Amino acid sequence: MGLYLREHTGAVVLSTVLHVAVAVTLTLGVRFSDRSQYPLPVEQVVIKATVVDEAMILREMERLEQQEQAEILRQQEQARLAREQAEAARRQLEEEQQRLEAVRQERERATQLEEQRLIDVQRQREEAQRLQAEEELRLVKEREAEAQRQREERQRLAREAEEARRLAEMEAELQQALAVEDERRRAEESGLLDQYRRLIVNRIEREWIPPLSAQPGLECEVQVIQIPSGDIVDVRVGRCNGDDAVIRSIEAAVLNASPLPRPPIPSLFERTLNVVFAPDH
Repeated sequence: MGLYLREHTGAVVLSTVLHVAVAVTLTLGVRFSDRSQYPLPVEQVVIKATVVDEAMILREMERLEQQEQAEILRQQEQARLAREQAEAARRQLEEEQQRLEAVRQERERATQLEEQRLIDVQRQREEAQRLQAEEELRLVKEREAEAQRQREERQRLAREAEEARRLAEMEAELQQALAVEDERRRAEESGLLDQYRRLIVNRIEREWIPPLSAQPGLECEVQVIQIPSGDIVDVRVGRCNGDDAVIRSIEAAVLNASPLPRPPIPSLFERTLNVVFAPDH
């Protein structure tokens, strides 16, 4: 700024000198022209011109300097105002940037909070789904366990019932067998069994057609298999003193005797009868 003032002051001084010089020249010209009418001493004219010129120069220089100072002050004031405006603009820009940065940070924090909230919500949802799945699995296992327990209980009860039924049947069969055995024993003691077997043998003998090879004193052991209706399902001749023709004739007689007579009491029924075929006795 000092260098600027010095350069500017020099220019002002030079301009002032030129103006003063012009003014002096005009003054002198006027005064010289007046000299022909009012002659003055040369020394007086020079002294007056010098005094007048220096005063004019000083006044002009002072006026110009005042203008220059005013211009400088005006420019300084403009520069100060420009600096203040620039500084205000800079501060406003910084404040705006700070505000925008604060807004950005606030939005970023809000975004982070929202993302965290969504993560927490998703985690809570997944945890709830996991707990619900575990609860459903537990309930399914409990239902399956209860169903299995009920099946096992039904199976146990069924086994117990079956065992009780089987025991009851066995008991009934045992009692029936004992009763049949007792009845049979009494029938044997009374001779009913021998009479029943004799009826069967007589029936077979009536159906027997002796072959030519049959000899007196024939005696053969015969096994007859029958069903409760008396129908014969099989016949076998065991020890026998007859030939093959005799054996075949005995088998034919047994089959022709079917159905055999019913026993007088059910306890005397025998599925497999072992009788002695001796028609001469």
